[in-house]
Amino acid sequence: MGYVAHYKVFSEQQEQQLSKYLQRCADIYFGLAPKEVRKLAFELATQYNLKRSATWTENEMAGEEWFRSFLNRNPSLSVRVAQATRLSRATSFNKTNVEAFYDNLQLVMDRHTYEPQDIYNVDETGVTTVQRPDKVVARRGTRQVGAVTSAERGTLITVAFAVNALGNSMPPFFFPRVRYHDYFVRDGPLGSVGAPNPSG
Repeated sequence: MGYVAHYKVFSEQQEQQLSKYLQRCADIYFGLAPKEVRKLAFELATQYNLKRSATWTENEMAGEEWFRSFLNRNPSLSVRVAQATRLSRATSFNKTNVEAFYDNLQLVMDRHTYEPQDIYNVDETGVTTVQRPDKVVARRGTRQVGAVTSAERGTLITVAFAVNALGNSMPPFFFPRVRYHDYFVRDGPLGSVGAPNPSG
């Protein structure tokens, strides 16, 4: 079963924190399924080094009985069928979503008291390895003038930049296609890093 009825794994305060976290996840359209909650409970119990049933460790998740009891002890939670919400709708620019965003932002700012140097904006852009040839001076009457480029078709590379509210920037991140080598960023800004990404 995974849960021994004569003891609780978490303290009341720990369960309240878990309950609030689950509600928060659901509020922002990332609710956890029952099995995910059970896995999270196991990870928390392991992190807190709490006494638990051996089956928790065997299955790497809390038992179904613990989950049912947890819901009974936290009546503000229930298992619901999630309504499919398109990402475009959840993130669309309308008054309700904008107000919710700023309300959530205020809660996070109050909780963590971030300073300007802690707040970063990350943006990305796609560049191709084939540069657009400039106009060149050539023999009059020549119908076609070639220019050497790095490849005929080129490869899309994503470059991500991060700047904080004080204007400090981090070295760029490069995401080429599947194959990546350190020499790709050899002559780039100091600290530049890269990683492979199938879609560039």
